[in-house]
Parts: sequence; C-alpha cells; structure tokens
Amino acid sequence: MPAIRDEDGTMVGTRVPRRFPIGDGEESVLVSRRDPDGAFPGSAPVYPPSTFGNPGAHGDGGPAAPPAPPAPPARTGSNRFRVAVSAVAAVVSAAAIVAAFVLFSADEPDDPVPTPQADAATEPMLPRAVPTITLPGVPRVKALQPLPGTPSPVLGTVTDTKAAIAYVKLGAPWTARVIPSFSVGHQVGAARLPRTMVASGPLPGAAPVNALKTGADFRRVALTAVRWTIRHQYPAGSKVVWTASQEPVAGKGWIFGYQVTYRVKGERRTSQAALSVLDVGRRKPAMLFVTVPDTRKQLWADIAPLVESARAL
Repeated sequence: MPAIRDEDGTMVGTRVPRRFPIGDGEESVLVSRRDPDGAFPGSAPVYPPSTFGNPGAHGDGGPAAPPAPPAPPARTGSNRFRVAVSAVAAVVSAAAIVAAFVLFSADEPDDPVPTPQADAATEPMLPRAVPTITLPGVPRVKALQPLPGTPSPVLGTVTDTKAAIAYVKLGAPWTARVIPSFSVGHQVGAARLPRTMVASGPLPGAAPVNALKTGADFRRVALTAVRWTIRHQYPAGSKVVWTASQEPVAGKGWIFGYQVTYRVKGERRTSQAALSVLDVGRRKPAMLFVTVPDTRKQLWADIAPLVESARAL
C-alpha cells in the first residue's frame, strides 16, 4: 500500500486511525484517505488518469495498459446535411409524382366517349359498290323530234356565265331553283326523284384529258354525261332508250335524246330527257340537261325547244 504525506508532514498509509469525539468518550475510527489522483482506495475513478509510461504508479510494478481512446464526437453538421438532402429528395419526388398525375389527367376528356368494340361474330363492313350504268348502243345519227304537250311561254334568255352558254327562259310553271351540281336551274314541283327540271353548268367531273375536236369526241363525252344523269337524277335501276343523237344546230358539240324507265313504289314510270354538250372554247365543255316525268307529260313539248336554243357565249 503506498504511503502519502499527512497534513503535519508525516508519512502515513492510505488508511490510518483518526480520532473523532463521539458522545462521552473516544473511539478509534479508520477513515480512508484519498489517493493523490483524488479517488478513494477501492473505488474506480470516473476518469482514470493515464498511466502509460509510468510503471508501478499503482504499486503493481509493471506498465499499465493504455486506456481505450474516447469515442469520436458525433458529426452533427454532416448528419444535419444528410437529413436535409433526404428531405429535399422526398419533396422533389412527391412533386414529380403529383405533376405527372395532373399532366396525364389533363389529357383525358371530362366525359370520355366509349369506343365501340368490334363484334368478332360480325364481318367488317365493306364500302358500297357504285352501281354500273349500262347504256344501249348509240345510234350514229337520229334527229331530235318534237314531243306532244303544251309548250310553256318564252320570257327571255337564260345566260349561264359559268358554263358560258345561253338558252331560252320559260315562264310558268317553271321557276328558278338552286340545283346541286349545276350553276343555273329551273324546276317544276318538288325536288324529289323523279324531277322536272332544266339545268346548265360546266361538264361534271374532271376535264377531258385530250382536247375535244371532232363530233365523235363530243359524242363520247356526251355519252359519259348521260351516264352521270342516270346515276344522279333517276331512281336506281333505270333503263335508257335512245330517242335522238345528233350534232347541235350551231357550233360544235353533241345532243342526245333519251327515254328513261324506272319504278316508283312498284309502278313503272317514264321520263323524257335530252342533254346537249357544247364547245365553249374551254377545256371543259358546257352541258344543258332537261328531264320531265310522265306525271307532267304536257311539258314534254318544252324539251326540244330548250335544247335546240342553246348557244355558246
């Protein structure tokens, strides 16, 4: 046990008898003294002093093992930075998710229209085929003949500047009407098929590829125009019989007269018609078309005068 110097200068051990007055007498009491490092013998110091390089400091005669190094202080600043970065990343991710949701939601209509689903048991719909119009052989020349009936009064001249032709203007019961596919038109009664009408305009469809020079050229184009009228101005299944085929009275062109038969509500009906194609000095010739059904056969007499009066401007 190491010896230390007492208060009066004497060397004493770590445990010496001290006398304290207790009651009426005295009793020897052993009181532990502190070691030089401030700790009582037999108790572990809170912070043991380093004994590295001080052999026998505690009377064991050998070097003491070095104490464990203190734990490094917590990196408070680094931890705070990591927490901040994590928080920012979480906020950015949440914002990106919300933005994507809003963006894709905005692309969808408020009330989406359901898409009809194809029925596997049904066959796909095919485009309706345009019916083929078959015309009989065309006579080389057949003069246009006047038809029976009561001619309408002539009031003046119709000038079709778009088609570049002029022809007689008839009075009542003919009235001016807008007729699709024509630039000028006159009509009697309702617009339903079969119609009573006289109309003019440029030749329907595309202009001829080659310039029209001969009577045969104009006859070929006029035949195409007749086929167009059968498809658009008469009931389906109509049949044609030629009544005239000739050159016009003045200028170049061709005139066809024809009778059209068809059925309306199962009843066989007939219309008389005539069509004139005239050269007007343009790539597209002019066309004048007249048709009258048998329900107004008194107006059949107007057909020949109308067609024969047509002239190029």
